[in-house]
This record gives sequence, C-alpha cells and structure tokens, in this order.
Amino acid sequence: MILQSFMLILTLGPWLQGSNPPPAGTSADCITAVEERRLSAEGKIDNRIKIYREISVRLHKAVETAVARKNFQEIPALLECWKERLTASLKDVQANINRKKKSGALKDYEIQVRKSILDMEDARLKAPYQQQDDFESWIDQAKMVNEKFLDILFQRNPVR
Repeated sequence: MILQSFMLILTLGPWLQGSNPPPAGTSADCITAVEERRLSAEGKIDNRIKIYREISVRLHKAVETAVARKNFQEIPALLECWKERLTASLKDVQANINRKKKSGALKDYEIQVRKSILDMEDARLKAPYQQQDDFESWIDQAKMVNEKFLDILFQRNPVR
C-alpha cells in the first residue's frame, strides 16, 4: 500500500506541480508564461514579491546546475535574465511597497538575494576566465538591489 502511494506521488507529482521549462536567453522569454501571468494578475505587492523570489530561486538553481555540469555557455544568458528580473522587481517594490510596514515577503527576498550573491561569488571561481565579467556584472547588480531592499526595510536614507 505504501509503495503504491509512493509510486502515485512520483507519477503525479510533477504533473500536479507543473514543470518549469528552462529559462531562455532572451529578455522576452526570461520568465515562464505562468510566472508572467501570476505577476500581472497579482494585485498585492507582497504576493508579487513572493513570485519574484520564486523566479530568483529558479534562476539561482539553473546557474548552479549549469556550473555543476560545466555547461558554461548558457550561464551568460541566465545571469542577464536574472539581472533583468532583479531590476524589474526592485522597480516594482520601490513604486508599491508600504514603507511604514516591514514586509515579511521583502525580508525573505532580501535574504534570498544576499545568499545568492555569496553562492554566485563561489560559482564565479569555477567559471572560465571569459565569463568572469558576466558574474561580476550580476554580483554588482545584485548587491545594488540588495542594498536598496535594505534601505527600504530599515528606512535608511543612503548618503550616496
């Protein structure tokens, strides 16, 4: 009985969850159609932030998988896509977040971005010399986005 249940879960699990196709290299195909629909249909900023975090996690895993498989030719497109998503999410957050209330979703997203920066710094060390600039560009952008999230969360006024 347990074995049958386990086989049913294995069989139906991916179908019920929906599969995420691999991200494409162009900005138009950067996020999946499902993610795009969810973002455009969501009215609450906290829920959109959760979707942005999910996208970031997916792209993080895709880059780490490519590095682990030494499939370095797809990394520049993934990193560029990820940079675009980080920038788009920052613009949305800046325009729509309630600065008087600390958003739990924004806290989680900021933590995810901060951890991603550390992981990409490690991944950069494994990448060929030709891709160092791609990683550095992503890391610089992610640090800037992370800093802006911290400014929003802690109501800091940067002197920069």
